[in-house]
Amino acid sequence: MIPKFLTLSEAEKRLFDMHAFELSKRAESFSSEFCEWISKKEKFSELIKKYPLENMKNDINHGYVQIISPDEKERKEIEKLIEIHAKVGISPDDLITIYDMYYDDIQSGIEALDIDRTDKIILKSAIRKRIENVMFIHINGFQELQKKRLEEREKFYKAITEIGRIRVECDEMMELDEILFQIVSSIVADVDLALVWIGKAEPKDKWIKIVAAAGIASDYARDLKISPNTTIPEGKGPAGISMSSEKPFVTDNFDEPFFKIWKERADKFNLGGSANTSFKTTDGKIWNISMYKEKGKKFPDRIEDLLVDLSKEMKILVENYNRSNELSNIRNYEKGLMEIQKLLITNPPPDMIYNKVTKIISEYTYKVDNVKIVVPSSNSEWMITISSSGEDSKFFLNPQNSQTISTDPNRYPEGQIVTSKCFREGKPVMVNPEADPVYLSYWGKYPDLIRLKSIASWPIFEKGIGKPVAVLTVGSYDPNYFTKDLTMLIEQIVSDVEMAIERYRKDEKLEWLGLHDPITGLPNRMYFEQSARNAIKYASRGHKKIAIGFMDIDHFKRWNDTFGHEFGDELLKKIGTKIGSIIRGGDVIARIGGDEFLLHVLFDTRQELDTVTKRIKDTFSSIYEKMNLSCSIGWAIYPDDAQDLRDLMNLANKEMYIQRKRKNGTL
Repeated sequence: MIPKFLTLSEAEKRLFDMHAFELSKRAESFSSEFCEWISKKEKFSELIKKYPLENMKNDINHGYVQIISPDEKERKEIEKLIEIHAKVGISPDDLITIYDMYYDDIQSGIEALDIDRTDKIILKSAIRKRIENVMFIHINGFQELQKKRLEEREKFYKAITEIGRIRVECDEMMELDEILFQIVSSIVADVDLALVWIGKAEPKDKWIKIVAAAGIASDYARDLKISPNTTIPEGKGPAGISMSSEKPFVTDNFDEPFFKIWKERADKFNLGGSANTSFKTTDGKIWNISMYKEKGKKFPDRIEDLLVDLSKEMKILVENYNRSNELSNIRNYEKGLMEIQKLLITNPPPDMIYNKVTKIISEYTYKVDNVKIVVPSSNSEWMITISSSGEDSKFFLNPQNSQTISTDPNRYPEGQIVTSKCFREGKPVMVNPEADPVYLSYWGKYPDLIRLKSIASWPIFEKGIGKPVAVLTVGSYDPNYFTKDLTMLIEQIVSDVEMAIERYRKDEKLEWLGLHDPITGLPNRMYFEQSARNAIKYASRGHKKIAIGFMDIDHFKRWNDTFGHEFGDELLKKIGTKIGSIIRGGDVIARIGGDEFLLHVLFDTRQELDTVTKRIKDTFSSIYEKMNLSCSIGWAIYPDDAQDLRDLMNLANKEMYIQRKRKNGTL
């Protein structure tokens, strides 16, 4: 509503009609001078980039004429100018400055007219009213437009705020794709859009994978081919431009050549423009958010700024989700690591370690489908799964599926999966197998297996052995599962397992050394006494007999002095190996020092014992045929001769000396 005090009087109208043509002649020169003036002002440098001087000159010229000679189309012309000025960012203060310049120039034109002074005063008053009238319409319309656009922007900001709310309130167990679907649905509802989709791509991916889409035109996004590669047509559209520049890109015209390959599809869904923004996350992925409006509708004013805010908020959401997910996995692995370390303190054997490790990792972590430890087979190319937890564990532990992991690189696909590569290369191997031809072939061959999104294997070594003794493999349905920190934790678990195995082997070796003779490798006296007592108990229960034998090598000192101690040690080793190979299972030979040996033999008849004695003596003669080696053996029988082990050993020793004296002819 125009205020009454700005309405022209009849006299003012009459004078306008009389001198309008003369005054309008100044419009051309004024618009030129105005453009020259504004081009020199630093504050308007950004404005000129958006509002070319030629267009500005035409609009200023037109505005000048409209002030002097208004017509019925004036309101619509002003509305057009309002749209232009709002779009390029002219403020109400800038408008007032422009209208003041109009007034000053038209005043100068009135002064130059050859008319009565009184008429000049009336005409100047009329011009002031006229300018204020137009300025009132202009600024009021400008403010209305700004208010309307502010409301549209508020809707957009509401959607951005909603992202923050969803980010804070989402369940930590929710998958990222579920969260993103909530977000696109919220944006569609709040901003009144036909379609919003979110896509992502790894650095080397050819195509964007759309992970969430919502809106009445959501089917448009189904199987949509869009690439981050700007060298192919699918990468030259709005989304591709945004992804390559990492800046917002908005188009209201789908008739542009770059949109040709999607134009027919867009028309089918009545889509008339898109607004796109992209961002990169620290894991190297490129993300894109694309919004589509229906034909005839407009995006909010200065949507590029809003898109920048949107991409920032989305990047925070994705990064926070990834970090939260990573921290959760790390915490769980840390708990699992503590449990594994508690276990390892007890110094269990390797088989128990492997079983517990797979079970603990599976129990203490989520997003893990399978954890297994495999070991190489000593007589074939196939690796044996000795421990497995998770959904695929039954498959791998089933003996019928024993030939599914191979060490042979020529065996396809079983010899090309990560476990196989890890074993051959002796280092960790990771893969995202969704599009890996090896795994597509592997899953095709073994359809019962779950199709994982990330798999990694770590070799487990024992000291002194060049190749891995086992391989730990972890599989997850999260493609981003193996972060740097998580990988370090798994490596720590593997390192702890290796140290525990080494400690077990050392203790095993110390125990072995404590019970064995270091020269021959035969059991020592301590081992012999433990074994003999157990054998006596067994013989007692089974009503059998045990012979305790005491044996020494005839003339050993002579051989030792003649050929040296190294020869003597080698001779002892050969004797121990030979006799150890001929005695029966359950029977034991032990070296107790020098050339003295103890034996215990289980038998039923004296004939059996005589056979054992003959075998031992025959063995001596076959070690070095030219040396004519021999031995003396004395036996004491349980329970006939004695029941106490020490008594039996003493009796056997005495019998051995009797045998030697008989050989030497001293008895």
